[in-house]
Amino acid sequence: MEWQELNSDKTVMVHVDSDELTWTKASQATKGGVWRKMLERKGAEVARATTIVRFDPHQEFPRHTHHGGEEFIVVAGTWHDDYGAFPAYSYVRNYIGSSHTPKIKEDGCTILVKLRQMSKTREEPEKSSWSLPALVDLKMGKERDVQKFPLFSSPLERTYAIYFPKGTMDKILPIPPHGLEMFLLAGCIKSELGKATSRIHTKWSWSFFPMLLAAPQKLFISTDHEDGAYAWIKEGHLDSDEVGV
Repeated sequence: MEWQELNSDKTVMVHVDSDELTWTKASQATKGGVWRKMLERKGAEVARATTIVRFDPHQEFPRHTHHGGEEFIVVAGTWHDDYGAFPAYSYVRNYIGSSHTPKIKEDGCTILVKLRQMSKTREEPEKSSWSLPALVDLKMGKERDVQKFPLFSSPLERTYAIYFPKGTMDKILPIPPHGLEMFLLAGCIKSELGKATSRIHTKWSWSFFPMLLAAPQKLFISTDHEDGAYAWIKEGHLDSDEVGV
């Protein structure tokens, strides 16, 4: 693969509707049934990247080492590797130097994965994982307000999931000084950043709000979707000394 820079400028706001992207085959797959949609990329085959990867049933991926770290959230199916089985809405961090052999079973698996975006200055366990509530449980639960589920946190970054129930109107989501990115796991939202920027975020869309030189700004979130909206958030990370390329 040739060198590529896609949505890699950390000073530019980006919104990607993954439904508009085409699945391309991953060349490393041993059985040919691994596909990806590139959201963000800087590098060649080795790259700082954010990607949606789909594994067809009964697929394997060669054993590999994460020289810049790997984090992913399972958005469909079940992930299987040396460390165990991780169902949908599992968030996993494989620290720099870790390695594994993905072996996907009969239900297939789709993940949002980020590569080479960890730091050597803040060591982490080789493997960390978190389980998030299923969408059906959030919809059927008694809680009718926005729910936030903290995941990983360090001085360099914070990750969490957030659920906006149907009927949410103009809920404030602050954008911290060192940026925020959002991947919509399910449902649909409308976001407004001031009066000039309004967007519709559909399932598996990815948005990137850059480092702000002025005071922190606010996103206003609304949804009238039957499922509400379930999102994964990563924030405050754009000034970290990540491995990169």
